[in-house]
Parts: sequence; C-alpha cells; structure tokens
Amino acid sequence: MRPSIFFIFVLFLATAVSAFDCSYFDNQEDCIELNSYNESLISDLIYTDTSFPNHDFIKNYNDNIDVDSPPYDTTPVSDGNVRDVWFTFLSVLPSVSYQDQLLVPNTFTLRSEYDYTYNVPSEYYNSRKRDGDTCRIRYSLNSQSDNLQIYANGNYLSSSKNAIFSISRPAEFKGVYTASITIREQYYEWDRYCCSRRDGRCVRYCYDCEYDYSSYDTDSVTVEDTISLVPYNAPEEPSFTFLYEYNGNYQGVKSNTNNNLEIDFANSNYKESFFEYSSEFSKLPYYFLTLKAENSSSKKIRNLYLDNYSITVKEKEGCIVKYSNFFDTEEKECDEDFRELEIKEFKKIQPSKSWNLLFKIVIFIFINILLYLVIKKYWGRIFVPVALILLTIPAVHAEECGLTNLASCIPEKMYEFFIELLNAPLQPLLELTRSLMENPPSIELFQGVWAIMVYVVSLFYGFLFMYSGFQFLFSGHNVVRRAMAKEWLKNTVIMITLIQGSFYLYGLVLEIGAILTSSVLSMVNEHFFLITADNIVNIGLEFLFLSFYVLTLFITILCLLVRYIIVASGVIFAPIGIFCYFIPPLRSYGKLILNLLGTFIFITFIDAIIILACSMLIEIPLFENIKILIMISCFSIINVIFMIMIIKAIFKAVFSGGGSGQDIAQAVKYIAMIA
Repeated sequence: MRPSIFFIFVLFLATAVSAFDCSYFDNQEDCIELNSYNESLISDLIYTDTSFPNHDFIKNYNDNIDVDSPPYDTTPVSDGNVRDVWFTFLSVLPSVSYQDQLLVPNTFTLRSEYDYTYNVPSEYYNSRKRDGDTCRIRYSLNSQSDNLQIYANGNYLSSSKNAIFSISRPAEFKGVYTASITIREQYYEWDRYCCSRRDGRCVRYCYDCEYDYSSYDTDSVTVEDTISLVPYNAPEEPSFTFLYEYNGNYQGVKSNTNNNLEIDFANSNYKESFFEYSSEFSKLPYYFLTLKAENSSSKKIRNLYLDNYSITVKEKEGCIVKYSNFFDTEEKECDEDFRELEIKEFKKIQPSKSWNLLFKIVIFIFINILLYLVIKKYWGRIFVPVALILLTIPAVHAEECGLTNLASCIPEKMYEFFIELLNAPLQPLLELTRSLMENPPSIELFQGVWAIMVYVVSLFYGFLFMYSGFQFLFSGHNVVRRAMAKEWLKNTVIMITLIQGSFYLYGLVLEIGAILTSSVLSMVNEHFFLITADNIVNIGLEFLFLSFYVLTLFITILCLLVRYIIVASGVIFAPIGIFCYFIPPLRSYGKLILNLLGTFIFITFIDAIIILACSMLIEIPLFENIKILIMISCFSIINVIFMIMIIKAIFKAVFSGGGSGQDIAQAVKYIAMIA
C-alpha cells in the first residue's frame, strides 16, 4: 500500500471513530442524534448558561479530562531512538473566545501536556569468527530526560504543565519541549588464541568473545506549540440612580457600557444583554470546552416604563443592579440622588382680534380670480395654470406655513408642487442614465457561450503549433524563415494565454471603466439634471425647452442601452478578436472587434467628463440663466460623440489594419515566405 493511501486511510479511520461519548448525559437521545449529524453542536448541550459566563463549570469539566496521547491536531515526532515526542497547549482557564481572539483576565492558568517513548535496540551478535571483528553489541538505557520551557513574547516564564500567568498586553505563548535519551553501547570482539599445539606448532585456533569498549549514543527531539492570548479590558461598572419622584412614581437613569445588565425592583425588572455565551470543542478526541462570546443585543422589561436611559417604576425598594462581563459577575444596590422635578405650566394662547389676516386672504383670492379671468380671455385655457403660477412666485421665501403667512406660503407651495410634478418623470430617466453609465455590464450570463467560443477557437491551436514546428524543421539554414517561425510560435503562445483568460481580463477592464466613470460622476451636483427655480429667465426657458430636454435624454438612454448590450455580449467576441489579431490575414478584423469593444467600454468615462464640465459651467454668471440649454447641449454632445467614436473606430480598424486588397496580398506573401 502506498504511504499516501495508507495515511488517508488512517485519517479516515480516526475521523470515523472520533465521536463524543454520550454517556456524559442522562438522556442520550439528542447527543446520539447530533453525533451522527454534527458533533460540534453537542457543546451547546453541555454548556447551557447563555446569559453569563460560567467559568467554574468550564473548569470542572476540563479538569476531569485525562490526556494520555496526542490530540488529533498534534503530530508526534520521532528521531533515532526517541519516539513519538509530542507537546500541546490544552486549555486556558478562564478564557473567552471573542471575535477571533482568546481573551484572558489578569490571572489565568495555562494547561499543557506532553509525553514521549524510546526504543532500546536489540542485542547484536556476529557468528562469523574473525580475529578483531565485532562479535556482540549490547544496548542498554543509560539515561533519559525531558524539559519544558514556556515563553511569552520570547521571555522565559515557567516549566510547569499547569502554570499560572499574568499579562498586561497581547502575548504569544510558546512551549518548547525537549526529550533526550542516551543509549550505552558495549562492544565485544573476537579474540583468537591457540587451543591445540603439535610439535611446537599451533594446529587449532579457538575464539573468545571478549569485551572491548563502550560508547554512548544520545538522541534528542524538540517540539513546539504556540497560542496567542489577549488581556481583557473590563468595561466600567454599570449603575442605576434614582433622580426624581413624582406622584408616587420614581424615575432613574441607568448607565451601562457593554455589560450584561439586570435591574431588579420590588415588582419590576429590567434586563439588557450585549453578549450571548456558548461553548465550542477543541483538542479532539478529548473534547475540551472553550467559552465563546458573541454579540447579541436584547432588552426585556416587566412592569416599568423605559425611555432611552430613563426608567420609571412604581416602587424603589429592593432595587439591585446585577451585571456581568466576560470574567466577573457582580451585584450592588441602586444609588439615590433625588432632585426637584421642574414641571412646565400649560400656557393658553390668546386668539388674535386683528382683521388684518382675513383682509390679506381676501385680497389674495381676489387678485388670483382677476388674473385668471384676464388670462383666460386673452390666452385661452391651455396657458392659464402656467401663467398663474409664474405670476404668483413670491420674492421672499416663507420659512414655514401658518395662519400668519398664508399669502406668501400658498403660492410657493403650489409652485414647489408643480416643480416636483415636472421632475417626477425625469427622475427614472436620470436614474436609468446614471445606472447605465456607472454599473459595469453583467457578463456572467454569457460565460457558457464564451466557453463554447474558446472551445471552437482552441481547435486551431494544434494546427498553429504544427505549422511552427514544420517551419523549424524545414527552414534549414534560412535565418529569416527561422526567425519568422520563432515569432509565429511566440505569438501563438501569447494568443492562447490571452484567449483562455479573456473572460476574466474582459471583466477586469469593465470594472476599471466603471470605477473611472463612477469617480467622475460622484463630483457632479445631483441637482444639475433637474428642473429648478433659480431665476425667472431660467424658469421660462425650462418650460419652453422641457420637451427637447426629455427627447435628448431619451436618445441618450437609447445609446447607452445599445452600448450596454454590445459590451455585455462583447465577451463572446473577445476570444475571436484576439485570435484574428494574431493571424496576419485576419488582423484587420481582430482590430475592428477589439477597437469597437474598447471604445464602447470607455466611452462612458468620456461622457462623465463632459457632464462634469457642463455642470461646472452653470457656476459662471454667463450661463447661470440658461441651465436648461446647457443640459440639452451636454447630452447632445454625448450622443454625437457616441456616433463619431463608433464610426472612427470602424474606419481606423478597416483602413489601418490591413483591410485593403493590397494588405491582404502582403499577408499572403508573408505566409508564402515562411512556407
């Protein structure tokens, strides 16, 4: 079995058997069901105090866990005779996980665990007897040692598995565990001696395995683990202070800064929560619990009146303030600081006995009726409402309508209503215009068609590479043909890269164009496009040329819609344009496609610059009275430029890209020269 397959098998087996032991619960049904669905949810069955942090429960639960082997996220390390060395930080108590940070109080306990094993080699024996050769090696454990060193931000602090620490700033704790063993190696060698002599000569030799010397082999392995901790800055203590007493009711003010707060009265209760607590598992398969806090704003009231920070109750006896932050749960009595309550007297407004207001109203109605009759007689019914409103425009703006300024307020409100009525149909047109200019066209709908186009074009990749290869093979010593073959191969590689990434490159270009346009339009005054009442001359011109303005705006929207459709579907033609650009006979068509797409993409940026320039022109006194003409001219210029740039892009591509018969002939000669 291959090592990778074996590793995957072992990992799968470990995952399959790592399930929480549901014997912890009296009722195991929910636990067994969550084990088969998502065992991480079982932690919510274990820890149920969601309103406050119960660190004692977490500590008692974690302290009952015995660790005798490395957790799944800790990999043992072996080297030489030192085997399966591991070290890990198990838990931090008390601690709270909040917004991807592990917060700790002033004093906390950091628990860690480690272990290792060792291997003593088997005795070596050499049965081949030769003088001076090693006959036996005996191995024995001479010594063993291990050492733990815990650092915080590089400073040594402790060597204990369960150490108490205190930090005042964020710190990264690093544990360095080293395990070492020394093996004694006793070497023996064959010693030859004469064990039988005849006539003064040795006729037989014998061998003894005699001790020679000893050596010591030391192996050491070091492993590390880190954990980042952040000190918790406790918020200010909340309080509740009674301030006023009125008709047997008591009113007070609460102060709170990110504490879960509860205020108990005799027959009333107020509860406010900023955090909700839960737990999560770590260090599987031991399932250590870590307390987790999440933002969760809620308020509960019973038998009291709440107005922002003010609370009014019927009785103040027995008032207790209970609060809790991440690590502390406290309670205290309510404060009292009674003050006199200022009660404002109701004042009755005396009616006015003056007849001036009635006289003004009668005169206003009489003048309007008289003007209506005169205009009706000479101008007809069509222009009556317009003339009446123009002649009754007030010279002074009324701050607000009331019985004292009806004569000036009513005509102004009538005029404002009419202006809003004129701008109402313009609003959707202007919003559509801005949306078409600012937002990049959506090309995701055409991704499938783009993939088909790329697939069709990719059919020619093989022919292009084959063509380049043939040129190298048959070019011989022709330097020109070899150089041109290299150029053809380089262009082919560039073309394939651009075509395969054309969808994402096209989307990037669209985003750049949209950002440029949006940044310019953000500097344009929003009221530039609307009908306004700046002065009498401008008002008259607006009524006179309003229909031309709407027509010009409608034409602009049509041009922008055409541009949106072409740009959105242009991602389909981008691969074709790139392909044609790198094929000499088809280069004119590639330039045509790419020039058209580039023009349509960035034409809105030029339009935005024109709109910005026109909006700044009305600040000049010469043009402030002809705002409507500036707006019509602005959108007319945009429409004309739209047509001119499209025609210019087409002519530039056709007449400069080799579209004539002569250029095509030169391209054919180019192919023939390579061939």
